[in-house]
Amino acid sequence: MGQFARGIGIAAGLLVLLLGAGCAFEVGTGAAIELDQPAFSDDRTRVEVVTTKIGEKNIFIPSTIVLTAGESRTLSFFNTTDAPHGMKIPALEIEVVLPPGEEFVVELPTLEGGKIHQIQCHLHPPHRGAALVVLPSE
Repeated sequence: MGQFARGIGIAAGLLVLLLGAGCAFEVGTGAAIELDQPAFSDDRTRVEVVTTKIGEKNIFIPSTIVLTAGESRTLSFFNTTDAPHGMKIPALEIEVVLPPGEEFVVELPTLEGGKIHQIQCHLHPPHRGAALVVLPSE
C-alpha cells in the first residue's frame, strides 16, 4: 500500500473513531453540531503542510489536519512545485498565494471545536483539497 493510500486509511480511521465516540460534525458549511463528548488536548502550536504534485494531481500533505479548539495556531505551508498555488480556508476568511519553492506561515484565529473547515487551492479548483478538523478542547 502506498503512502498516500495509507494516509487516507489513517484519516478515515480517525473519523470512524471520532464518530464511534459520539462526535458528530457537519461537513462543508462550517457549521457544527452540538457535541456532548469528552474533550481532547493538543499541545502543538504549529502544523507543517506541503503542497506537492504526485503524478498529475496537486495535493496538500497532510490532507487532514486535526487540531483542538482554543488558542490560535499556525499552519506552515511549503510549496514544493514550480508554480504558484493557492490556499484558501473560506470559513476562516483566509486566502493566500503560495509562491513556488517557498514557505508561507498562516496565523489561524482562535478555533471553535466541533467543526471541519475546507482547505482548497483557489487558483486551481481541480486540485485536491484538505480538511481542518477542530476537536473540542479540555
